[in-house]
Amino acid sequence: MDALRRLARLMRHAGFRRLVIVRAFSQGGDAVVQVGMAAYLLFSPQSQPNAWAVTAVIALVMLPFSVVGPFVSPILDRHARQRVVVVCDLLRMVLAIIMTAMVVTGHAGVAGQAVLLVLLLITLSLNRLQIAGLSAGMPLTVDSDEYLGAAALMPMLGPLSGMIGGALAGLARLASGRLLPTNWADGLVFVIASVLFIAAAVTALGFGRGELGPEAGAPVTTWRQVFSGLTAAGREIVRKRPAALSMIMVFFARVGYGALMTAIIMLYRHYFGSDADLERVMVEMGTWFLVSGAGFALSGFIASPASEIIGVRRTIIAAFAAAAVVQLMPGSLLVRPGLLVSGFMLGLCLQSVKICGDTVVQAHIDDEVRGRVMVVYDIINNLGYVVGAVIAAVLLPFDGHSVPFFLGLAAMFAACAAAFSLLSSDSEGYQLGAVARRY
Repeated sequence: MDALRRLARLMRHAGFRRLVIVRAFSQGGDAVVQVGMAAYLLFSPQSQPNAWAVTAVIALVMLPFSVVGPFVSPILDRHARQRVVVVCDLLRMVLAIIMTAMVVTGHAGVAGQAVLLVLLLITLSLNRLQIAGLSAGMPLTVDSDEYLGAAALMPMLGPLSGMIGGALAGLARLASGRLLPTNWADGLVFVIASVLFIAAAVTALGFGRGELGPEAGAPVTTWRQVFSGLTAAGREIVRKRPAALSMIMVFFARVGYGALMTAIIMLYRHYFGSDADLERVMVEMGTWFLVSGAGFALSGFIASPASEIIGVRRTIIAAFAAAAVVQLMPGSLLVRPGLLVSGFMLGLCLQSVKICGDTVVQAHIDDEVRGRVMVVYDIINNLGYVVGAVIAAVLLPFDGHSVPFFLGLAAMFAACAAAFSLLSSDSEGYQLGAVARRY
């Protein structure tokens, strides 16, 4: 309710309202493109995706948000951010139209899929640049005493737009699949994305050229400063042992979830399903990701109280231990009900590790380098998903059915709990604001 009240207060600013609408259209379109690509590469009858194809999609979805992120400042400091936002969305609209044409004409060969993946990479990279431009311009759309509230709300509004866009795209794909040929149904998803991108660009044109900055005389970030900042962040991480150890634990939590996602996709696509019932496969797989996502969403209600009661250190250990038990049973039974239960619990446990890791990093890293450290942390976080997907691609059979693989995930989570227990200590403390809490 407090968040809604703050949002209502902020929405009285015309500039902030327009910025929210632009971000909603843009990130909604971004999610639609991802749904369209997944549907085409994983659920088309002419496509027989293996784990490496799934890994490629995961890599292209995750990496641009981290790899491109550190290098956008010099661009946004030199060019009108309103123009950057408009150009990004116009380019993304063109790319979505090209993807529509390729999908409708049935370019399912290796070369065609490679081109589609490159187009997806460019689309998501442009999204990262655009989000950075909107974030940099946001302080200019609200009063100075409202910036912190707006900065806290915007990271929630963007993903919410993505969830809504992705859900609508999934429903549109399922509905159109009953009326249109498969390629045309897949192509329709990319058409929806292009409409959302053009809507974002048109809305952004409502800003004046300099309304989102940069302001005249503002300092300009150089490319050398970007690299030196990342180097300073690395030194700070190495110097602060609890933060470094927590980042490593978050990395392995993401490795486990990335491997799990790849295995789940292959299981539902090839073991539980076939080309004859792709619609059912899409629904069942979507249900798994929805249930696991619910675990992610609810983790904050578990991790924070647990950290207050037993400390952050013990919460991380307990979360990994619980993930190991759940992955062992029912996660390794490889039956649909068991996978749904484990999907929810693993989303809850592994995201709890991330929340606790965030707490440790924020507490131990000095203010003057915290922003640069969080950039490195973001790269480590997303890289974990990709590493996990690569491991799954190497080890999994074509249909994803491998009890030893799922037992191996349980063993990895147990090893993380044991390693963190041995390498960390209750005697290490940190400050959160003015309140000392146990590590």
